[in-house]
Amino acid sequence: MEVEVCVGSSCFLRGSEGVVKAFQDLIEEKCPGQAVLRGSFCMGQCATGVTVKIQGQQFSSVTPQDVPALFEKYILPHIR
Repeated sequence: MEVEVCVGSSCFLRGSEGVVKAFQDLIEEKCPGQAVLRGSFCMGQCATGVTVKIQGQQFSSVTPQDVPALFEKYILPHIR
């Protein structure tokens, strides 16, 4: 399972650091070693960042508050 968070300049200014931290905390708590979290440069959605890809599916305007729902819906079912 691969999770990519854009850390390009626009997404960084929109809070990608908090999104990375939220995913990192959940992965470490609920599925250590079963999901890979990667930073990615521009995904072409600068106007609607922070952009996240989970197994190739792209999500825009992601905030740290959105991460638990994305994790529960798109990550946990695929690693259990």
